[in-house]
Amino acid sequence: MKDYASDKDFVRRFRDGALDIARRKMDDVAREQAKIETAVPLGPRLATGGHFGGFFLWDTAFAISWGRYAPGEWPLVSMLDNFYAVVEPDGFIGREFSPRGAPVWSPFSPISFSPPLLAWAERLLAAAGRAPAGRAAAVYPKLKRHHEICRRRFRRPDGLYFSDGFGCGMDDIPRHPRGMTAAQAAAVPGGIPMTIECLHPESRERIWPWLQKLVDHLSWNRQAGWIDLSCQMALDALQLADFADELGLDADAAAFRAEHAETAAAVNARCWDDALGFYCDVWEGGTIQRKTAAGFWALVSKVATPERAARVVAALKDPARFDRPCGFPAVSADDPEDYQPETAYWRGVVWPPTEYAALLGLLAWGEKDFAEAAARRYYNAVAAIYEKTGTIWENSSPEQCENQKTWAGGDFCGWGAIAPVALPVEFGWI
Repeated sequence: MKDYASDKDFVRRFRDGALDIARRKMDDVAREQAKIETAVPLGPRLATGGHFGGFFLWDTAFAISWGRYAPGEWPLVSMLDNFYAVVEPDGFIGREFSPRGAPVWSPFSPISFSPPLLAWAERLLAAAGRAPAGRAAAVYPKLKRHHEICRRRFRRPDGLYFSDGFGCGMDDIPRHPRGMTAAQAAAVPGGIPMTIECLHPESRERIWPWLQKLVDHLSWNRQAGWIDLSCQMALDALQLADFADELGLDADAAAFRAEHAETAAAVNARCWDDALGFYCDVWEGGTIQRKTAAGFWALVSKVATPERAARVVAALKDPARFDRPCGFPAVSADDPEDYQPETAYWRGVVWPPTEYAALLGLLAWGEKDFAEAAARRYYNAVAAIYEKTGTIWENSSPEQCENQKTWAGGDFCGWGAIAPVALPVEFGWI
């Protein structure tokens, strides 16, 4: 494969081409938004997906991860402030909102529990010097309340957290035990059934007819301890501890670091599968033996122990598992059932957010050389298909870059601009 990352002129052209797409999409959002009477005041935003033109929390957080490096003016603060404008009275911020700013899902359903990455995005913005003065003091109380309500609502008695197939963001990856159908999983006691009541009333007429075929898949939630959401809540606690340090809130900082340690202990006691050498979901006291991108979060959240981090890194370096020619797939390549790199949505596909999470995790554990090599390989694959098609794709194949995947949207410069904009800065190619 051509090494596009070594050609600085191309790196700049690719970045600028991605930014042109992002601006065009942002202008499209603004035009459509101007036609709508919103439930709350909303500011400008990048296009980050969402049913019928709405906006997602974790997409927005990853858009911040590249937007902080983008030359020119971008509505990064506004994008985050939109979520604080739509907060529930108890402090909860759901994962998806309509163009009007109305929640798409009930705040009490696990489908509304997005990866809690707002504090992480705020810290990225501040580290890049893109946060206005006084930002930490303004947003910390909101972020703290959101974290606390997530902890109360989605934490299991064993200290792990739960979500569902949509809530975790990795839509169609099976998370239930092998040998169990989705219908059988939905019937396991203890779960929260997916019903029409899980949708906000405003969204029911539009979305429920489409959603009904996924009821079984989305009814597997509280039965399991979810490795990704558990680690993401631990990561959120670390970000909030850093906020508290900055604001001189010593008791808060100590409490959030203690929470991180407590969640890490729960993960390490329950989610480690020694035979697989990987962090997995758990059910009925045992691991669910599926190696997916959910386990990457044990690295970036600093939940992994050093010995176990080394084994997760080994899995990322193994061509039979995750070290594929064009990036880290969201399902391990040696999965006998679910690795479908060309035809699935998340099952065995490379996605910008989980690729980036893996790279950050590698850097967090001192694997700089391998992280750079993996980032270059992924960048080159995305660059090759950009040169051929002229656009940025929602996701990509881990095996080839000659053609876009069947289930992949074009002009996708929400998190899709991570490769062309963020990676060249972070790995010194520009």
